[in-house]
Amino acid sequence: MENPLFVKWNERNNTGIALIDEQHRGIVSIINTFYYLMIHGKSNQMLYACISDTLKNYSRIHFITEEAFLEESGYKDIEAHKKLHRHLSLEIEHVEYQGIRSNDPRPLLDFLKKWWIEHINEEDQVYAKHLCAYLQYEI
Repeated sequence: MENPLFVKWNERNNTGIALIDEQHRGIVSIINTFYYLMIHGKSNQMLYACISDTLKNYSRIHFITEEAFLEESGYKDIEAHKKLHRHLSLEIEHVEYQGIRSNDPRPLLDFLKKWWIEHINEEDQVYAKHLCAYLQYEI
């Protein structure tokens, strides 16, 4: 039985920064795992453990990594980008809480897909050229 991925990675998602792109793919993989568990009828407790224990911690590691790159490179809009990261963390908590209360994990899954893909393809692309130049990467 074929299980389509909920979020499919494509070249448009790449920033050109190898470690950042690898971490982004990891986050997408966690979202796809959440989807797999959901469509296979796993308990909501298992689903939320996937989010709480895995995605939130991995996201924190990713945000620390990304912010360190931006700080080191002297990125002028670092505070605004940090604010986006804090906002995501709070939103995940809020949407997760609502999902637990309603016993419906789908809104959290939809939120994660929308937010992460938009963040990667819009917000992270804003700093990508700056960071690639600093790291002397070619885009």
